[in-house]
Amino acid sequence: KEVDAALLYVAKAKPGPTFFRELGDKGLISYAEYLFLLTILTKPQTGLQIAFKMLDADGNEQVEKKEFFKLQRIIGKEDDLKAAGDETVLRETELDSCGVNTVLLVHFFGKQGKEKLRFSEFFRFMENLQTEVQEMEFIKFSKGLNVMRKEDFAAWLLYFTDEENNEIYWQNVKDRIEAGENISLEEFKTFCKFTNNLEDFSIAMQMFTVANRPVKRAEFKRAVKVATGQNLSDNVLDTIFKIFDLDGDDCLSHSEFLGVLRNRIHRGLRVPQQQGIQGFWKCVKKESIKEVKELWKQTGKSPF
Repeated sequence: KEVDAALLYVAKAKPGPTFFRELGDKGLISYAEYLFLLTILTKPQTGLQIAFKMLDADGNEQVEKKEFFKLQRIIGKEDDLKAAGDETVLRETELDSCGVNTVLLVHFFGKQGKEKLRFSEFFRFMENLQTEVQEMEFIKFSKGLNVMRKEDFAAWLLYFTDEENNEIYWQNVKDRIEAGENISLEEFKTFCKFTNNLEDFSIAMQMFTVANRPVKRAEFKRAVKVATGQNLSDNVLDTIFKIFDLDGDDCLSHSEFLGVLRNRIHRGLRVPQQQGIQGFWKCVKKESIKEVKELWKQTGKSPF
């Protein structure tokens, strides 16, 4: 009865950038849908647009419920999230065959599952979801204020990363960022849009720079413009370079920066590929540090 009441509530809910917040505890999604929503948050619109059009065989810019499950599988296969796998794909098919309703299915296809999802509705949903999550993360890290301190922006950026230079990044925040410097919600949203276009940005950087050469501000700003069609504000650009410029030459290593951002947009679920002897020793080093920290915690003394 509770599930039926929740789905009835969803059927009446209006789409928009507060959709999930208004649902509150009445939301009900499958694990596969969770991964699907997470993918929407990490991919540019162009990639999802291609996937949608692959299923639109008759060119009427809409899909049925059965085709939506295929859309989930297409998108999921291209994602590199830790939890994604064949078992999840099977569960999607099981959900389809047994007629289980969820928030997304009712929202897209109605209580009976007979309605069709239009292309324009899907992309409006995607934009609203991205906006909603961005606003929620902004509220969380700004502690409810209408601006985010740059220190809190750094905390948001580095939240899911365990990069070797993390301590240096935080020391840069402490040494280079003045107290009272802030980032607005609109600046934050523009930066989030940039993070959803990392692959395009990476390609643009390869066009503008020699391989592995540190990136200057003008090159970085131009690459962002090419990848997203938008300009990062000088305020955000200055913050990024203050955090990630490791040696004070007003340049940054875009490969390390991209690694941090990929961890950020995948919310810690991305598993980087470690290959060869270099990857092996990096894993050994990482696990050794973990063991030392655990020993230190248990004994209260440094093992060195």
